[in-house]
This record gives sequence, structure tokens and C-alpha cells, in this order.
Amino acid sequence: MAAKTISPELMNKYKTQYAETLESLSAKQPVLLVFLRHFGCTFCREAVAELGGLRKQIEAGGTRLAFVHLADGDEKARKFFGQHELQDVPRIGDPSGELYQAFGLLQAEWHQYFNYESIVRMLIAWLHGHWVGAPAGDVERMPGTFLLVNGEIKKAFRNKLVSDRPDYLKMAAVC
Repeated sequence: MAAKTISPELMNKYKTQYAETLESLSAKQPVLLVFLRHFGCTFCREAVAELGGLRKQIEAGGTRLAFVHLADGDEKARKFFGQHELQDVPRIGDPSGELYQAFGLLQAEWHQYFNYESIVRMLIAWLHGHWVGAPAGDVERMPGTFLLVNGEIKKAFRNKLVSDRPDYLKMAAVC
């Protein structure tokens, strides 16, 4: 995939809880930017738990982990990420979905939720304790994962189904 650049205006519009922009984050070092659906999503809870376990490996490779979420305000986000000991990881709230749209993460269609693969994966996630919770954000928005370097998308994983999972370590590896 050829590198894609997101507009500098948009890269500087949204800020983390530390007042850092995506532009400044990705200028310092590569960023594994994980877009979540909503905090009640079984698969998002599973992803955050997995990333919590992989964080040291991701950072050891020189890549910084960061999240984009759809919740309004930071209180719900702080609580959600705190449950996974990721409260210090940069996070950006995008309740309007503008960043999601710019990164090509669109509204899901019914077959992206209700399909055999997602139902089986959901049952497996439940067996591992990743239950459904109260949604905080747009429940129809699709998730995705990107490697940003100097404001450019170097790698992209746009979920085809809500249950898709990228190889986070492979995504975080800088070419």
C-alpha cells in the first residue's frame, strides 16, 4: 500500500489527554493508532486487553501505542482504559467520527455484525471474559488499526467484520 497522508489540519485538530496532536505524536516516533468502535463492544474490550499484554513488545520495537475512541468527553475513556492499565496511553476522543471517516472507517452494514464468523468469535471472547457493556459512542462505526510515521499512514487494517483482528505486532513493526 502506498503511504497516505491525512490532512495536516485534521492531524492537528484532535488532541490526546496530554494535548498532543496526531501530527506531533507521529513526528516523534511511529504510532500504532487503534480506532475502537465503542467501549461496550466485546471485540474492542478484547482488543484493548490484548494490546495491554502486547504493549511492552510494541514499545520495545520503537512504536508508540495510541487509541481513538468515539466517547464524548474523557471521563468514560479514562475509566475504560484504566481498567486495562492503559490510562497513560495517548487517547483521542472523536465523538463526531471525523477522524474515523478520514481514515476510511465507515458505518457498518448489518452483515458486518451479524455473520457466522462474528458470532463464533463473540462466543469465544465471552469465554475469555470480554463481555458486552454499555455503549459509549457510535455503535455502527467500524474499527481499524494504522501505523503512522511522520503523519503518513504506512500500514492500514480496516476491519471488514466487527470481529476481525489484526496482527498487532506485525502492524507495529516499522519497515
